[in-house]
Amino acid sequence: MKKLVLLFIVVSLFGCQDQSDPGGSSNPFQDKVYLKGLMNAWYLWNDDLSDIDVNNYATQDEMLASLRVEQDKWSLIQDKAEYDAYYGSGQITNGEEGVHGIYMHYATAEDLYIRFSYPGSKAYEAGLRRGTKINKINGLTVSDANSDAINSSLGENLQGVENTFEITIPPVTKYVNGQKSEVSPARDTTITIAKEELIVKPVLLSEVIELPGGKKVGHLVFKSFIETAEEALANAFAEFKSKGVTELVLDLRYNGGGRVNIASQIAGFVAPSSAGGKELFKYQHNELQSSEHDESREIELMESNLDLQRIFIFSEGGTASSSELVINSLKPYMDVQLIGENTYGKPVGSYAFVNENNNAYIYSIISLRILNAAGEGNYFNGIPVDLQVNDDVMYNWADVNEPMLYQALYKIENGTYDNQVVASARMSQIDLEYKNKSFKKGEAKEEAFNTIMVLKK
Repeated sequence: MKKLVLLFIVVSLFGCQDQSDPGGSSNPFQDKVYLKGLMNAWYLWNDDLSDIDVNNYATQDEMLASLRVEQDKWSLIQDKAEYDAYYGSGQITNGEEGVHGIYMHYATAEDLYIRFSYPGSKAYEAGLRRGTKINKINGLTVSDANSDAINSSLGENLQGVENTFEITIPPVTKYVNGQKSEVSPARDTTITIAKEELIVKPVLLSEVIELPGGKKVGHLVFKSFIETAEEALANAFAEFKSKGVTELVLDLRYNGGGRVNIASQIAGFVAPSSAGGKELFKYQHNELQSSEHDESREIELMESNLDLQRIFIFSEGGTASSSELVINSLKPYMDVQLIGENTYGKPVGSYAFVNENNNAYIYSIISLRILNAAGEGNYFNGIPVDLQVNDDVMYNWADVNEPMLYQALYKIENGTYDNQVVASARMSQIDLEYKNKSFKKGEAKEEAFNTIMVLKK
């Protein structure tokens, strides 16, 4: 019985009974028998399971969906080949599938913006980046449309499908020689790009901001806890260390999770040196597994450890799983200032089992609770923020006036948040759920694979 450790995020994919079946199982009955054994032995809530007759279920997905307790929104069976491709390289398109890799949001009833896009994509290179305003798509005036019309206008998700965007690239304000300066003006342009295969880039932005008083702040926008993040994070923190960074802003607002070893790596970069070798988090299992598998992970300081006493982390409702693990695990050792919106709420994890008799699936069954060194966890309602700030998509990530970044930098400079600005921003918020209801925050496969995972030794 091979197993990997994982935690699941935000997306509930049940209701589609064939979701885990890439090409048809050679023995669906044995798949269900295998799942029954997993649930009885490893499911965190195995005491709540009734006697299972596998013949009562048409598929293993139907069986799992019926067995999950109400609190469990995450146990899932996945295609192993797609799973391996995503975590190994960030690949989330197969065959001839193509996407632009852009994620949009109406900030007002008429104004459509790019929420984010991936560095290296055609869309990103052409100017469709965070804060870019979209005026027309293929001649469609977006102020008169909604997410359904926008999605329809973009055509099939196949490589080579072209779309034309009339856009306004936003100005960017940064600190230059101690003063806020517009380093690039707003400009209108028209671009035509083709859909392409998409490789997720886990780091969306890494930069060093020098404040007027000379203090240097590392600013990292981190999207995905996948294997390629290990090198990307090492490079980012090496730069932070070499440039004398003494404060860090870690943006996890769209980060739904990923491998737990990457979460541990981040802790090793940011935790105070006095925390080295101390407990970062611990796993708790059901009674059948607790004596053998309850274990702790210690803080291993990285070569580019910044020895911080405080960290600013940005969050919103999609911040989940591995991201929440980072937030909760650092709290016993440093001042964690959480800015934005309350996190999603997933304090449990799972082992990703592989049936050696059928290597087609990953069985991600909720199997453990995760607590920090102070024994704190169970944040099923999310981790509350220290300062509520709305996610404003009208700013580029690097713009120092972006509301969350502005507040973090203001507190670093002044010792308090700018509460007057926060109050004003809340008053101007507009409910646009009806315009945005069909926009995705990531590709479907990317969201499905948002997990916390390491190989279980």
